[in-house]
Amino acid sequence: MTKKQTTIVFLITATIANILLILILLVLFTVAGGLIFKENLGTALPFLFLGAIISGIFIYQKAVKFVIRKFNLEDKMEPLFSHNRRGPRD
Repeated sequence: MTKKQTTIVFLITATIANILLILILLVLFTVAGGLIFKENLGTALPFLFLGAIISGIFIYQKAVKFVIRKFNLEDKMEPLFSHNRRGPRD
């Protein structure tokens, strides 16, 4: 596999894991919100949804960095974002 193919497979797998993580967090937050906000769950649900998304993104970011470092994937994948600074356009 080339570096580009490895990067694509990693990103697809990580994206699927991120979606599953957010769904699990949404269920957990909804259950916890149902226990805390028994009568006002409908009002709290948008905030629980946003909390699940933000928590999922934060956990995803930390997990991806951990996996890349743990399995030494820096040299096996292409950089996702280039850090080259371009000069001003003429």
